[in-house]
Amino acid sequence: LAVEAARRGAAVVAIDVSPTLIGLARERLPAIPGPGSVEFRVGDMLDPWLGRFDHVVAMDSLIHYQAPDIVRALAELSLRTDGSLLFTVAPRTALLTLMHAAGKLFPKGDRAPAIVPITESGLRRRIAGERALARFAVARTQRVNSGFYLSNAIELRKTASPAIETGAAR
Repeated sequence: LAVEAARRGAAVVAIDVSPTLIGLARERLPAIPGPGSVEFRVGDMLDPWLGRFDHVVAMDSLIHYQAPDIVRALAELSLRTDGSLLFTVAPRTALLTLMHAAGKLFPKGDRAPAIVPITESGLRRRIAGERALARFAVARTQRVNSGFYLSNAIELRKTASPAIETGAAR
């Protein structure tokens, strides 16, 4: 996704907390023709020093968060986002809930970081109740089911308020 956005002219900031993953991504980055670019950084995607963005994509970045923490992260990102927030969460399905419960039976050292299954309806309610997200609306959702991988992709898009966006008087 980062490469495709850069090929279309975007200046992409790609961030992860893992130096290993960032190093691997740098090694695998193909040449980007034209004005677009991808800048890899190790760090926290919520760091305000990263600046403002037209769009934010958090693919599988929030799947380890509880619903209140997801909404807090989105609220923080929304303060620096001019267009849209696209993110994925692990959907709460019967099978995933069963697998999640079974995973708790194994010692922590023997498993990957836990994902947190989230209901879309519950997340929508929390988003609607978060004041910092009042200028954003759920624009699209899509279940992604590819073999072993399962997630819900959700897009929040900033809604225009003509009085504010155009500088018109109140």
